[in-house]
Amino acid sequence: MENRITSIIERLFVREPALFAAICTQEIVENDRMRCPVRCGRGRIEYNPDYTIEMSDAALEEALKNEAIRILLKHPYERRPDLCSGPAIGLGSNLVIADNYSFARFHMKMPADFGIAKGLTYEMYSRHIQRQHEESPLAEADYYADLSELWDEDALQLAIINEMIKSIKEWGSLAGDMAELIQASAKTTIDWRKVLAGFRAQIITMDRRLTRMRPSRRTGFDNMGSQRKFATRLLVAMDVSASIASETISRFLGVINSAFKYGVREITVIQFDSEVTRYMTIKHALKEAFAVGRGGTNFQVPIDYAAENGFEGLVILTDGLAPEPVIPANFHGAILWVCESQSCYQEHSGWMRKYGRVCTMSLG
Repeated sequence: MENRITSIIERLFVREPALFAAICTQEIVENDRMRCPVRCGRGRIEYNPDYTIEMSDAALEEALKNEAIRILLKHPYERRPDLCSGPAIGLGSNLVIADNYSFARFHMKMPADFGIAKGLTYEMYSRHIQRQHEESPLAEADYYADLSELWDEDALQLAIINEMIKSIKEWGSLAGDMAELIQASAKTTIDWRKVLAGFRAQIITMDRRLTRMRPSRRTGFDNMGSQRKFATRLLVAMDVSASIASETISRFLGVINSAFKYGVREITVIQFDSEVTRYMTIKHALKEAFAVGRGGTNFQVPIDYAAENGFEGLVILTDGLAPEPVIPANFHGAILWVCESQSCYQEHSGWMRKYGRVCTMSLG
């Protein structure tokens, strides 16, 4: 089996330089305990000889090419989509590949097989599949869970793969939309999780309360002691205008839930379009989100709300399709714009930076 795989990789060196380069970043390892013929993750490509021995050379080559494409897309090494199980992310990754690349002998499920539109991202496909899986158990769930078992966020692998992508000159059969998708994923992007953590640190406030229960070490009760309590008044504003897809609103939920991982104990969340359509205060991660509104967008609405209610930080989740706001004189808080896609970021980040920090949820 090793000789067969070596021969296939040697052929890829001539015909598919991009796929060859991707495979060369990983170690080839035999694993007879897994339930799929080939998979990748943790810096290696694994194959099960009990399955691959039954495959023709052409089929095995396409299976290896499939994993090479997955490596180039970095699905095994980026963060797992929020609230998605192993089967959902395994199949979601496959749908991205099948949507952008044709195999002759390696069967791949298509988005249409699940009633899903073409052209979505890995994260969006995974979310669609997760919802379907919750309603009715996914066929071959064990297979897709096994396929994605090794996947975990790995900054080193991401750096290695990104540098490799930047060095590729010939794309072989990946030329066109797939090559553009891979190249776009290698561009430096902003991790909104890290931005959110830094934003929380930026706006944190410290309440100091004097107390006689804690005397000064030097002067006893002549000078009062103090207790300090850290607090953050954070407002998250979700754009629920008609231009925002329901799928995007679900993704906004992931941003809100992430705030609790960075020490925020309580968040005020509003939904807005041309007015505030919903208000809630939450103290734990939400399990679902629904939109009330779906009209036009007015950024002045959440900014005025933050100013009038004394919030120190405002996170606006949006697609950017609205006129620029005017910052009230009585608002001195920090603003973080979270764009729903890379295209939104590219189009609107210029003016958004005038009012605060900007990042995107687009993750490839």
